[in-house]
Amino acid sequence: MTTAEAKATMFFLMDTILMEYADQAYDATCLGRNGVHTARDLVFAEMLAELEASGDAMRFVDANGRIAWKATPNLRQYQTDLELDAQEDLEDV
Repeated sequence: MTTAEAKATMFFLMDTILMEYADQAYDATCLGRNGVHTARDLVFAEMLAELEASGDAMRFVDANGRIAWKATPNLRQYQTDLELDAQEDLEDV
């Protein structure tokens, strides 16, 4: 990565759940683009905007005065339910 690319890269402060969603969105974008490289920042920004619009993510100002993102309680509960379902499925095997 060149210095210009590093300066152009945005830094998103996200909690663990949103980071997992962002990584999955980026991987899906890379697979669907057939070799066309999409900047990770753009995928993250688009994903965060969609999650915020649907009520699954919210922006806040952290203790250092920086804008950060976190999953809403609804998204956290949904993630917890998915994990519990997966554990139950494994126990049935």
